[in-house]
Amino acid sequence: MSKINPIVWPIGIIASIMTIAGACVWTVKIAQSLPVEMDNTYFAKYQDVDENINEIIMSQRAFEAKYKINIEQKDFIIGNNTVEMKITDKQNAAINGATVDIVVTRPHTTSTDKTLVAVAHKNGIYKFEPFEVKELGRWQIQSRVSINDLVAYNKLEVNATN
Repeated sequence: MSKINPIVWPIGIIASIMTIAGACVWTVKIAQSLPVEMDNTYFAKYQDVDENINEIIMSQRAFEAKYKINIEQKDFIIGNNTVEMKITDKQNAAINGATVDIVVTRPHTTSTDKTLVAVAHKNGIYKFEPFEVKELGRWQIQSRVSINDLVAYNKLEVNATN
């Protein structure tokens, strides 16, 4: 049998501890270099949503009991695109005068967000300014519609194709 030098075990233990510590430092460094993207589905910070989620849900349900929102959006194309939204009551009467906010975004980043401004509305159809899509893949149309004291939030997934 060969003898193991008694100095090898302490060196191995110290090397293992240093390797684990190095891996921890590397993990923290990588995590800090990646951006944290906040979910903006409710057009507010998550802390505000967390505090007021019950009111948000009640308003959403009351809104949906009275009104319908329809975004007839096909896939985006690379280049200029537009969004139209139709708002009616449950009897299909057009609703004019709603406050509508729309953000076109990617699900994984906020760097390409486009906040759209309504340029016209007539007979319950709200038309928004054209915007340019430069990247293929998944996009989301997030909207907030306010009528009187009721507010509804919607999210529609679309794809950008050539």
